Amino acid sequence: MSSNQDWSLPLRGAANPSTQKEGTNPGSFANAAQVGGPLAYSSPDTPGMPQPSDLTAWDFLPANWSLEASSAEQGCAGHNHPEIGEFIRAVAPEGFEPITQLESARLGIVTAEMKRVAEREPHLTPEQIRDEIAAGRLIIPANVHHLAHQLDPMAIGRASKTKINANMGASPVSSGTDEEVEKLKWSQRWGADTAMDLSTGGDLDACR
Repeated sequence: MSSNQDWSLPLRGAANPSTQKEGTNPGSFANAAQVGGPLAYSSPDTPGMPQPSDLTAWDFLPANWSLEASSAEQGCAGHNHPEIGEFIRAVAPEGFEPITQLESARLGIVTAEMKRVAEREPHLTPEQIRDEIAAGRLIIPANVHHLAHQLDPMAIGRASKTKINANMGASPVSSGTDEEVEKLKWSQRWGADTAMDLSTGGDLDACR
């Protein structure tokens, strides 16, 4: 956890659970923080909702992969296989080279994208981000094609901050490229984490 954070998690059942004590809806209060578990930062679910699954992405490895105990530096915590060890990592077939963030995380690798996400999520370390990806509780939408276009990686998951996505798109009926570019500028100005072009008309390549 970051040592210079200017916020704190509320106590479960607190009267004013928000950081600045500005109040919230009745009955809305936080569970204890549980990074590395199925709840992470969460609120109690509505009565009758099913409990989080005991399974994680570690239970869905490719058929020719296996698991082994590892060190704190090279292995992942927050898994559901304590019989193997406190820290584990996957063993891939000889000669395998990871391409995706999930493949890297399973092998215990902290990628440049995970380090960048940790800069944007100061309450998480690069290792925690790797572990959450390996467990299937967090994703970084940053494949090789995205990264080729100067993408700034971000994360979506239980332990990450809430993200805001801005939708825009030129229409053959009511809008054009200039209007959509203006929307993009406003979304950047007000801090949208991602923007999605849903254009259905006009010059799609020019708009994008």
